[in-house]
Amino acid sequence: MVQAGIGVTVLSEVSRSLIPPGLALLPPRPQTSRRLVPTGPWARPWHPAVRTLADSALDHLAAAGAMSGAHAG
Repeated sequence: MVQAGIGVTVLSEVSRSLIPPGLALLPPRPQTSRRLVPTGPWARPWHPAVRTLADSALDHLAAAGAMSGAHAG
C-alpha cells in the first residue's frame, strides 16, 4: 500500500536498506523512543539463535551507553 501511494507504515532504521527507490524513510516528529525488553521461556533455555540475538543486543546497548558516557565528560 505504501509503494502504491495509498498508505504509510512505521519501520525501524534497520529497514533502510530494504526501502525501494521512490520511497523515503522519514524520522517521526516529535522524536520517539521505546524500551525493548527481551522475553522468553523461563522453564527452559532459549534457542541458541535467540540467545545470540539477545546477547548481541545487550552488547550493543552496553557499547552505546559507554559511548554516550564518554561524550558527557
